[in-house]
Amino acid sequence: MQPLVIKLNGKKVAIAGGGRIAARKARVLEEEKANITFIAPEFSEEVLALSKNHGYKLIKRKALKEDFKDAMLVILATNDREANQKLSQSLPPHQLVCVVDEFEEGNVTFPATVRRGHLQVAVTSNGSSPKLTRKLKKELDAQFDSNWEPYTDFLMRCRHHIKTMPISFEEKSELLWELLDDRYRLNENEQNKKWQELLSYTNKHPVNE
Repeated sequence: MQPLVIKLNGKKVAIAGGGRIAARKARVLEEEKANITFIAPEFSEEVLALSKNHGYKLIKRKALKEDFKDAMLVILATNDREANQKLSQSLPPHQLVCVVDEFEEGNVTFPATVRRGHLQVAVTSNGSSPKLTRKLKKELDAQFDSNWEPYTDFLMRCRHHIKTMPISFEEKSELLWELLDDRYRLNENEQNKKWQELLSYTNKHPVNE
């Protein structure tokens, strides 16, 4: 399988299921601001709370093939193995489908993800060992501490600014590599000094000169 990072902002996501696992998948997508619909005969308190807080749609009945027609991503998370299998077999091959209880039946899996600001580090065992995935996620959580959140904000701000600077491609590349030095990640004062340095250069060398 090929890992991809997909932007789901505003895209339709249909989740068959209204229990704990369905809610857990929806929580993974909270930051993506996807347009989520749950389809299930009953909904857990957690799903009801998610719907209330984020405006997710609830359809109270068993899921049908037609429910997934316009969805970019389908998540089959009912507690019925046979229902998940039948639904997965009814969907077109080009649709993104995650079958939570049988990895091989879908074409999408949710990796364990560590998020620190703009940085995302994902790991999956492709269904071979969920325990290994959880172990590695725990190690990554410890490796990437809270310093990475403001640091990735700093990197993005600098990158956007450097792209506009009236210098050569090679000089821009050197500046971007320099920003990866640990002193910028570990020291906010160093970040501020570098940012002021970049601004000062641009003020002295405006683009329209």
